[in-house]
Amino acid sequence: MRAYLEILRPVNCAMAAFAVFLGASIASGNFSADVALACVIAFMVCGAGNVINDYYDYDIDKINAPHRVLPRGALQRWVARNYALLLFASGIALALLISPAAFFLAAFNSALLYSYAWRIKRAGGLSKNLTVSYLVASPFLYGGIATSQPKATLIFVALAALANTSREIVKDIADLRGDRGECRTLPVRIGTRRSAYVASAFLLAAVLLSPLPYHMNILGVFYLPIVGIADAIFLYSLAVLLKKRDPAKSARYIKVAMFIALLSFLAGAVH
Repeated sequence: MRAYLEILRPVNCAMAAFAVFLGASIASGNFSADVALACVIAFMVCGAGNVINDYYDYDIDKINAPHRVLPRGALQRWVARNYALLLFASGIALALLISPAAFFLAAFNSALLYSYAWRIKRAGGLSKNLTVSYLVASPFLYGGIATSQPKATLIFVALAALANTSREIVKDIADLRGDRGECRTLPVRIGTRRSAYVASAFLLAAVLLSPLPYHMNILGVFYLPIVGIADAIFLYSLAVLLKKRDPAKSARYIKVAMFIALLSFLAGAVH
């Protein structure tokens, strides 16, 4: 049973559900049954995406991450595939209870997650990273849809997508040895140094745009000091990447900063 939970990457799924909650809080400030259901759907669809990704990444993970559920033999591959399909189908079906827009986005994201694991990831390049970043950022939009006010969440979708695109490129730099010959990631195509500069550009854009939610009167004053901490960690992660040349450590710092940025969104939503 532990393997079924572990392969979901529940921390990542919880962050997706939290992003839905934040999107709803920012859009309307109301926590309804639809918002609660949207959080559950986000958890399930995100988990399904993680499972199907591990299914298709089995050979790569034997090199890069042999400790994961499938490479170490804690779960059979065919079981993982069926588990993912069940989670996708359940999440899409539950979305019908919210609205047609919620159903469409759940179905679209599910199809995109499957396509990413099956084909898009191996096609590589920046399109791979942008696809993942849209999927990471879209829970904010889902929270807005659950409250019928999606437009208020678009700036947060943009900020999350920029920061996550940087993290995805940095992770690809760290995984270069296992990806070479398997996936044509950006570092495989253009090298690690140029990829680090591209990752830096995306992250700097996120930092520079981070004050906008306050200046647009979407978030309150409590947002600024907390997002400032996140921005400082983002910038430190770039130093780790460019000066120390430690992409794995840099990716971890970016993940921490992204979580703090989520907290800043929550604090700012309290006016």
